[in-house]
Amino acid sequence: MTNSPQLPLYINLRRIVTSSFFKNATLVAIILNSISIACVDYRFVDENYEPRTDGSLRNTTIQKAELVFTIIFVIECLLKSIAFGFVRGKEAYLRSGWNVLDFIIVMASVVNFVPGLPNFSVVRGFRVLRPLRSISRLPNLRMIINVLVSSLGELANAMVLLLFILICFSLFGVLSWGGLFHHRCRMTPFPVRMPLNCRSIADECWDDFIFDAVTNPDAHRCLPVSNDMVWGFGPQDCIWPIDESDLRVCSDTERGLHRCFGTKSFMGGEVKITTTCGSNYDTFGNPRFVDSLEPYNSFPRMQDATFNSAMDYGLTNFNNFPSAFVTVFQIVTLEGWSAIMERVIDAWWMTPTIIAFTLLIILGGQIAINILVAVIVGALERIESEMREDASCTQRKQNDVMTNAYADQLRPEFSVVAMTIHDLVLSKAYKNVILCVVICNTIILSADHYGISPAFQLGLDTANFVMTVIFFLDMVLHCMAFGLKSYWSNASTCFDGVIVLVSVAELVTVRVDPSGTSKSSISAIRSLRLLRLFKMIKQWTSIHHLLATIVRAASEVQNFAILLIVFIFIYALIGMQLFANRLHFDEYGAHVAITDTNYENSLVPRSNFDDFGLALSTVFQVLTGENWNEVLYYCWRATSWIAPVYFISLIVQGVFCCLSLFLAILIRQFDGSDLVSSNRVSPENVCTDGKKEFESKVKPVASRWKRFTSTQTIVANLVESRRFDNALTCVIVISSITLALDNPLQNPTSTMTRMLQTLNMTFALVFIVEFCMKLLAHGIVGYCQEMWNIVDFAAVVASIMDMLNVSGGSALRLMRLFRVLRPLRMINRRPELKLVVEALLMSLPSVGNVAFVCAVFILCFAIFGVTFLKGAFYECLTSDLTLEQVNFITHPKSYAEMSNEELSWLIAPGCGVNSWNVNSIPSSKELCKCMNAEWQQTVPHNFDNIWSAFALLFEISTTEGYVDVMNAAIDQRGIDMQPVQGSNRVWAVFFISFILVGSFFLFELFVGAIVENFSRLRESRGYGLMTEAQRKWAATQAFVLKIRPERLLRRPEQMIRGRCYDLVMSGWFESFIAVIIVANSISFATLSFGDSEIISAMVENLNLLFSLIFAVEMFIKIAAFGHLYFRFGWNRFDCSIVCGIATGFLLGLFVEDPNLAASISSVVSLMRIGRLVRLVRHVKQLRAPFNTIIAVIPSILNIGALLLLLLFIYASVGVELYSMIAFHGRGLNEQRNFRSIGNAMQSLLTFSTGESWNGVLYTMLEERENCDSNPVYNEASPWCIDEKDYPNCTEINGCEAGYSVFVYFYSFTLIVSYLILNLIVGVVLEGFENSTEGDILQRSDLDHFVKTWAEYDPEASCYMKAADLQSFFARLEPPLGFGSASKVTNYMKDDCLSDIGVTENMQVHILNVASLLAKRIAKEKQGQDFGELSDSHPVKMELNRLSSMEDVTSTLSEFYFTQAGIILRAARRFRKKVHPSSPEAMA
Repeated sequence: MTNSPQLPLYINLRRIVTSSFFKNATLVAIILNSISIACVDYRFVDENYEPRTDGSLRNTTIQKAELVFTIIFVIECLLKSIAFGFVRGKEAYLRSGWNVLDFIIVMASVVNFVPGLPNFSVVRGFRVLRPLRSISRLPNLRMIINVLVSSLGELANAMVLLLFILICFSLFGVLSWGGLFHHRCRMTPFPVRMPLNCRSIADECWDDFIFDAVTNPDAHRCLPVSNDMVWGFGPQDCIWPIDESDLRVCSDTERGLHRCFGTKSFMGGEVKITTTCGSNYDTFGNPRFVDSLEPYNSFPRMQDATFNSAMDYGLTNFNNFPSAFVTVFQIVTLEGWSAIMERVIDAWWMTPTIIAFTLLIILGGQIAINILVAVIVGALERIESEMREDASCTQRKQNDVMTNAYADQLRPEFSVVAMTIHDLVLSKAYKNVILCVVICNTIILSADHYGISPAFQLGLDTANFVMTVIFFLDMVLHCMAFGLKSYWSNASTCFDGVIVLVSVAELVTVRVDPSGTSKSSISAIRSLRLLRLFKMIKQWTSIHHLLATIVRAASEVQNFAILLIVFIFIYALIGMQLFANRLHFDEYGAHVAITDTNYENSLVPRSNFDDFGLALSTVFQVLTGENWNEVLYYCWRATSWIAPVYFISLIVQGVFCCLSLFLAILIRQFDGSDLVSSNRVSPENVCTDGKKEFESKVKPVASRWKRFTSTQTIVANLVESRRFDNALTCVIVISSITLALDNPLQNPTSTMTRMLQTLNMTFALVFIVEFCMKLLAHGIVGYCQEMWNIVDFAAVVASIMDMLNVSGGSALRLMRLFRVLRPLRMINRRPELKLVVEALLMSLPSVGNVAFVCAVFILCFAIFGVTFLKGAFYECLTSDLTLEQVNFITHPKSYAEMSNEELSWLIAPGCGVNSWNVNSIPSSKELCKCMNAEWQQTVPHNFDNIWSAFALLFEISTTEGYVDVMNAAIDQRGIDMQPVQGSNRVWAVFFISFILVGSFFLFELFVGAIVENFSRLRESRGYGLMTEAQRKWAATQAFVLKIRPERLLRRPEQMIRGRCYDLVMSGWFESFIAVIIVANSISFATLSFGDSEIISAMVENLNLLFSLIFAVEMFIKIAAFGHLYFRFGWNRFDCSIVCGIATGFLLGLFVEDPNLAASISSVVSLMRIGRLVRLVRHVKQLRAPFNTIIAVIPSILNIGALLLLLLFIYASVGVELYSMIAFHGRGLNEQRNFRSIGNAMQSLLTFSTGESWNGVLYTMLEERENCDSNPVYNEASPWCIDEKDYPNCTEINGCEAGYSVFVYFYSFTLIVSYLILNLIVGVVLEGFENSTEGDILQRSDLDHFVKTWAEYDPEASCYMKAADLQSFFARLEPPLGFGSASKVTNYMKDDCLSDIGVTENMQVHILNVASLLAKRIAKEKQGQDFGELSDSHPVKMELNRLSSMEDVTSTLSEFYFTQAGIILRAARRFRKKVHPSSPEAMA
């Protein structure tokens, strides 16, 4: 009671700091402070790029406001510390993690104002974290953070797996690909010496020097040694001129794709030269030249091979571990990876490179990242289950609100007129009329286009007036029927009313302002009328359920949106502090410092951090993944390694965590949704259907076709036989191979072509015969009932027309393409592929609904874009114009204001200057054409009409190329006006909004629909219609099925082997080996291309030492375990690694062929990296995600097989249609083309990840100069297909592709990107769910069970004597066992234990015992909720099969009863023998 006078103070302070006013005031202060930080003007910076106050009123004001905000936050901290205590006590200030964050930020801010301390920019950087404090003030946002925090452990495990994959592939890249990217085609066969009097490429004498060096290289030779020898003379003042026309990496071996064959034109064709592949480093990484800025001035001489945009300025490489790690990380993000792969293919080895990159994309880019989604989905499920009871009432209210949003059930007015109108507006006829009006309105809104005629525009305006009147009358009728209050209080009708009033306002505006200058913004809102489609089709049940799911997901995503905004806000502030005003480069791409005189005239990329708006847009661009690597290259060149750290953390936290959380929220909304549950298949029906199908198959074929004649019966028997099916499968496979070999570029008279034609005719005859046989067996109706038969029939018709040489031009060519559908018949013969296809087919209804909703939203954005951006994506090509002429075109004047000089520029014939109105202002397009300049598109996309706009937005939905389109919209200044950079930055909001709504939300619904349907397919096969307890029990039994017995390792009797056994079984031995593995990996990571001989020798000797240790480990284990060593999978893996390295080392000593030696070195490098995989069994955090990978590999292989089949089909079509197109730019080149089935499949593989697919599309549409529309093969000069064909060959110069490319690329993107690859998400979710430890049993429980079982089953036979069970149960620790003999007797009466099956050999099976012990635990934990699985459940069937239940003759209770009887009878016989006259003996 001594502190009683102070109690009121504490109580009042607590009331103050916990009041809503205090919290809201603090939140307002945080928001204002965050805005002030974002408003810092980085146009005024000092030499260290720090904002300065002199000359900037804004920065001065912000600096003063910073002191005020700091004082406010210090006072808040003090009040809370006094009210709750600082450290001590449960409610102390620092007991909360959020308060700790606040305290750190506040203290970091206070440090900046302490007199005498330097103004540390790092400390001041903590200010950007202040927006994080808003999270603690928003309860809903804290819940989202709690989801991430609760899954932090599993997220860390998944991140460790991803890091493990990145490290493995990085080390492999360092060992195999180090220094490869320095190889370029050189114009001289060896390096040449730099002249003393010509030291810069800017000198006039430089071209003369290069010309003389190329034509007479011996006179300028640097050293009298060959370029492929060791450069043992140190760095020289020499240079090796590069062929700048060839931007590809070359190979100095025969394995690489690009080897600098053929001759090149030099100096405008005056000289023909033969290029040589060479590097600035020798074979061992020794630099050949001095690292001087001469002659390039902007970058060092040693970097001349890589310092260009095509080579990412040398930043993506495998020369050392850090660079390799960043490069591999970029590949995992699936952005820019194809260019890196193409470089490795050019310089190294094609097939292994494609395999390595494909593995990295599958393991890292698909599985590992989707495991993060699975982790967050699990965390969401746990948190939702905990909050479900408390939030049930609130959820019901929200559901009622969402239901009202789609059900116009308004309370009508009770007057007679109102009731009549009410019946009218709710009648089906009225709704159909309004639906027709909405459709007509959609057509009218979509009819606008660039270059519209005045008459057509007048017709659209009239139709719009009529539509507006109809919708206005509809609004009036609804208001009369339901009353104003009810109408405007309902969300759906209120939305309709707002759109109608806006349309009426537009009509009024048009009358007030006939010029139309102020109506565009209102006209664009008319596109929202399309959303009435959702309201009018609510009787479409599936769409109605989908919309309800979207609304429910949107409400859940609100909190995530706040988190995303805070996240982008903070990273934008950090980006401004790190990179603002630093991204300035010269014409060669070198960084220009702020102190440089050319700083103001330097080049600045469009994606930068110079102000807050640009920083927000750039951070958002990185989150979308669109060309984020280029932004990284800009920042990396301008700063240091802080750039990769910034961008990697941004992607890990933003994409891998935040966006994964967003996807998890959407997936959770589809779980159990009416969208798919209405079509849910009952497992009982499936079983019944399967039984009927089985019964129908086992019936005799003759009984099925008893109505046929004997011939038909024989044919039917033959068609249905397995041999016929296998033979046909072989024909399909061989036909597919010939299809891959068939190429329009082949010599039509060659033996290969004739052989392929003969085979094609043979296959055509085979399929015709098959068609006739099936037609005879099944009849026309029966034949046409199967989809695959229809595909076969189309192929047969095409084959017949081809055989008869029917002329059909392009139509026949398309008919012949039906041959590529033959491989699809393999699906029906492979159950694994059939399962994947069934999952896709089951998803089609839901996917169709999602596609419809997405199409309507895209249409709304497309109409908006056409309204404002039609005719705006054009510019005048001003390369031949003066600066004054460019300004004249950019800012046109009226005819009366033009000077005589300006009028003299308008000289183009047909310009019609004299006919211009004196006061009218011509457009930039008119002036451009009058000045004989070219008016062209700024980007290949446009919003000129609804079709182009819709196609463009579909492409943007894949986030490919949207940055260029957004920049074009930001630069545009209206129809037919010359763009100016940054003139309309507000248009960034339009594209960011579309990405958020389209790509991040609506198009992610495809993932939710496919994942839920994939789960539904599993449920239809036995996993569905179960209670939660049954699901957990089924998961536990599936978990138990993973048990495999292990042989009991016994200590050998021999002394040496026994000591080896003791050594291996000691706890420190495995830890020592794990440390050696890590040390070996670290030694690899220290390697860098160009290391000195001492370092290389040290690392090589260390590697030999580590290899010796691993070999000794293997021999010690073999000595300890004997032949049992090879019974363990990890031991076999270790043995293969050791043997592989040893074999490679021995072969390297005797092999002299450099190509073979390089191949051996690559294999040995792979073996060395394989050692890292051993860490999986040592690092516990890797086991669960690694088990997920193992679990999903079969399903991934099935999806991969289907994807490979589709790639083959699309590649065959691409070769047939587009192989003749000439190369153009970097979009269609030597590697990315359709000139062979291999190149086509490689290109489609990159397109499947979204890599520049639309860029290639528009490249194929670009016009080619002097192209040949119908190229003909010339035997005297065949096509130039490979480098070896030069120079005696003809360049393929076919013209651009037609509009079929849109169908080709769009269909491929829809099928592969939106359907097949999204199946991987469902597969990983299932695999993670099955591989994680369950609620009933943990992995450690099963491990202990297996070890205890081995004591009773030392040979791992899966069987134990039934008589040993009691002893086994006593030794087995809880929860599966009892831990003591005293407890066994009490539990032996348990029903679960008494049901253990016993074979006639008096043995029990390990799986049967483990499953029934797990059942006992499940029944104890679940109580009355426990439910047994049916015998038809797949898990139960698999358990019965593996535990050999058919061999069971009795149960454990019967066994004990029998054994007890035997004992009693034996006792009686003994007593009868000892005491023959006793009563017991007589009994």
